[in-house]
Amino acid sequence: MATEPCRRVLEETGCSVLSSDLYERGYGETGVDFLNTTPTADNIVTNPPYNCAEGFVASGVKHAHRKFALLLRLAFLEGANRANMIFPKTPPARVWVFSERITFYPKGINPKGSGTTAYAWFVWD
Repeated sequence: MATEPCRRVLEETGCSVLSSDLYERGYGETGVDFLNTTPTADNIVTNPPYNCAEGFVASGVKHAHRKFALLLRLAFLEGANRANMIFPKTPPARVWVFSERITFYPKGINPKGSGTTAYAWFVWD
């Protein structure tokens, strides 16, 4: 399960890709709730709504056979709830921090200036 830019990159390398989203965004299967889905995949790569990230960890670890990767704010490492409830039971195998702060602009908008938020890929094996 991948977002459109990820899907294109993965397909170009010969990977079979399933894309889905809860809402219509112009690609993938619409109406699929990742938190209540049953399909599994070898690898899952996604960018969850930040207020649902904890649920995405539980669902992704359960449904990915090999690897599960979430693009999240680096601040996801903070917080007593995650420190006590998620990381002791299912810690990520790796956290790849972006070396520069980035901003995600809507399609068609020209980037202006540098980003203010630190992001990272959180990867579970």
